[in-house]
Amino acid sequence: MRVLLWFVFLFSIGAVAQKNAVNQNENTVKVVQNIIGVLTNNHIKNTDFSYTFYEKSIISASPDSISASIDTLFKNKRKTKFTIDSSSYKFKKIITNQHVYQTEKVATVSIEKGKKKETIIGLKMAGLKQPIYELLGQEFMPFDLSKKHLKILQFTFQNPFSTEGALKYKFEITDTLSKPNGNEIVLQFELKKSIKKNKLKGIATINLKTNAITKITFFINSIINVKAETIFNSFNDGKSWFPISQNILVTKGKGKQNIDFLGETIQFDNLPNTSKKYDYSNDLFVKIYRDYSNYNFTELPKKQRYQIQIDKSAIKTNAAFFTTISNDTLDKRSQNTYQALDSLVTATKIEKKIYFGKKLINGQIPIGWFDFRARDIFKYNNYEGFRLGIGIATNDRFSTYYRLFGYGAYGTKDGVFKSQLGSAFRLSKNTDSWISGSFTDDIIEFADLSLIADNKRFRLIDPRPFNLSTFYNHQSYELTFESKFISKIETTFKISRSRINPLFNYEFNTPNNSYKVYNLTIATLSMEWSPNSKFLQAPQEILEVEKGFPKIILQVSQAIPNVLSENIEFTKIDARVYQEKKHLSGQKTTFLFQGGISLGTVPLSHLYSVAPNNLDREAILRRITFANKTSFETMYFNEFFSDRYSLFQLKHYFNKFQISKSIKPILVVGSKVAFGGFSHPENHQGIVFKTMEKGFYESGFELQNIFKGFGLSTYYRYGPYQLEKFDQNIAIKLSFTLNLGI
Repeated sequence: MRVLLWFVFLFSIGAVAQKNAVNQNENTVKVVQNIIGVLTNNHIKNTDFSYTFYEKSIISASPDSISASIDTLFKNKRKTKFTIDSSSYKFKKIITNQHVYQTEKVATVSIEKGKKKETIIGLKMAGLKQPIYELLGQEFMPFDLSKKHLKILQFTFQNPFSTEGALKYKFEITDTLSKPNGNEIVLQFELKKSIKKNKLKGIATINLKTNAITKITFFINSIINVKAETIFNSFNDGKSWFPISQNILVTKGKGKQNIDFLGETIQFDNLPNTSKKYDYSNDLFVKIYRDYSNYNFTELPKKQRYQIQIDKSAIKTNAAFFTTISNDTLDKRSQNTYQALDSLVTATKIEKKIYFGKKLINGQIPIGWFDFRARDIFKYNNYEGFRLGIGIATNDRFSTYYRLFGYGAYGTKDGVFKSQLGSAFRLSKNTDSWISGSFTDDIIEFADLSLIADNKRFRLIDPRPFNLSTFYNHQSYELTFESKFISKIETTFKISRSRINPLFNYEFNTPNNSYKVYNLTIATLSMEWSPNSKFLQAPQEILEVEKGFPKIILQVSQAIPNVLSENIEFTKIDARVYQEKKHLSGQKTTFLFQGGISLGTVPLSHLYSVAPNNLDREAILRRITFANKTSFETMYFNEFFSDRYSLFQLKHYFNKFQISKSIKPILVVGSKVAFGGFSHPENHQGIVFKTMEKGFYESGFELQNIFKGFGLSTYYRYGPYQLEKFDQNIAIKLSFTLNLGI
């Protein structure tokens, strides 16, 4: 009987505990739902307002955590030779007096109809007279907790306080606090165990009266360890909740992978051997502090064109200006940092090195007043052989309103010299508008698919032209207008008069005439729209500081007959949409659509070849060349031509996987399809080609960055235009990926 009563007692206790757990879980779910409701209906979202914030960023270390000892390092087993390692001692001495690096910023932000604009009115980067503007578009911490996804540094997470995110996190009420504005609860949350990538934990403090978050802290333990904290306050009689301060602390994590942080790549793989040399990265930390205490819900600043704008007097502000804006004061170490780094940067000429590096990223080598273009030094194709040349342009040290540019090149196989010479005038700094004129005598690929916008992008290696053999010579006079007068749209208008001379046996026939050499006058309007990119208007230029997608290009060309040209008239309309989707898992999917149509009688030189990239050789190994990002790897050169076409390309990039310590490739799977048609192929003599009304298909996979940027890819051709022999449908290609961080 006693045993039976004991089991009845235990069962009763268990039932009560289970009921309490269920009730607690129901309460937690209700609390989370209430929080989501408050964030969704936050009055601040529907209000036009402005605020001013102060931001201080430091890279430093805690002196107390660093050993001041001096180690003796022996060089051989007999211990007859030794050296003194004082690096830890010296680092402690330096860090006791100053920080490693430090920046301060004051900005006014206006939010009108949901659109955010930022004006930087104070800016100071230790040691730099000319700040690095490219770093100013970085968002380190989430400002608006009502968004579906939150971004902290380079990590993107599902928002735990969203309808979808609440299902992926587990929540637990751990404490109750008594505050003057009412009781608060402490709510812990973390991603469920089934979600392994980028573990996120956090603590939120909730006001029980308003169900609003008063404080939230996120913790990330990954390649780097992150603690990000935001404190909120209420305004407008409790209808609006707004951040008043944010702090973020970053320390080294356990991982060894490289990461992108503050616009730079941190390479943990190449850290020094800590057993023989002091490893500073173990003690270094990054702190970013933001103070939002100055706010105004009625007065809005004047309108501006881009999301971020730098006031002309921003870099001239003094220390007193930052003190009046911020509740934070600089300690002695911070004050010493400015003095020490100002002297260090001057002595080591760091600003010159930064200037050189920024130019080099864009393919330019600055020497005095001139920039030399790296892409013009060396090229190769089947017609010219080795193309050796030099490209040069004056830079902003020569003039910010005027520039001269040009290049010269010589082909070792064709033995012909090519050149360009031109000049440009700046019409407006606010819209970065230029007008330029040039003369060019050079060769271009027949039926080239590239657009005007492609010529502005730097590519250190463009491997596809290696195998080209069908070119035409053009002697062109061009007048070009470029501007960003429409926000987020780069507009180019060009008028050119060209003498076209095909460099193979080609003849273009029209109802009234036939041409082996012909003159064309063409007017072209190109517009590249980046709706989700973030732009910064600096004093001398407009920069894309955060690349967003999609990227949309529309280009319209009109050939004007009988204007220093033949009686040839046509219209071309081209469009491209490129989209990247980054997933929470770290993987990425890209989508490319491109299409074009020509109306009128168009010579083959100005039609479409849909970017083939395969050699017409029997053996697979003899067809191995370099792959191109957007070309069709199994399509043979000059196999298809079209006067109207459309192509679709879909690729998915998986995360890196490790084969060995030094081999960590990225697997990419992709599918490509193209359709095309040709109304009057009989107008084009001297070249035999096919059309592709039924659709050209290929699919395959790539292994990128197998070793030092080099990779391998293979694609297979199938569908209506599949070839008879199996191996003719396979293309194996080498690839090279260069990450310049742009």
